[in-house]
Amino acid sequence: MDPSKQQNPPPASTWKDEGLEFEITDFGEARRVLDNESIAQFDVATAVSPAQWKRLRRAILPTDRALSGQAIDWLIGLPANVRPEKLSAQFPRIVNSLAQASHDPAHSEAVMNKLLCDERKGRAGFPPAVQAELVALKEWMSALRGFNEPF
Repeated sequence: MDPSKQQNPPPASTWKDEGLEFEITDFGEARRVLDNESIAQFDVATAVSPAQWKRLRRAILPTDRALSGQAIDWLIGLPANVRPEKLSAQFPRIVNSLAQASHDPAHSEAVMNKLLCDERKGRAGFPPAVQAELVALKEWMSALRGFNEPF
């Protein structure tokens, strides 16, 4: 190749310093900072008071405290071994939303994933018996989805 036709990179002096400061550190120190200090800044559960969460939450509706007719029909249609009885008794609002989503497999899966994989900090999660019912129901729903049947 002809040396006169080679493209030379622009000189280093044309690079403009944007004023970003960097500190040379080792991997272990960076990991420690990320694991311990940075994440604590974003721990919303401790940064926001419970009163703030209560204010942001939607108002409780009468239908949140009891199973809807649609939810009862949906529960009756489920096999007895996956019927979430403890969930129905303790969290009827969730059963109502599952029943409402039951005719759309993709929406049902999204609702189940949100219930089982909530990554928000400061949440207690479901009691173990309710969690087990949700897992059994999700596995049953996933098996049905393989056959392209509605839940």
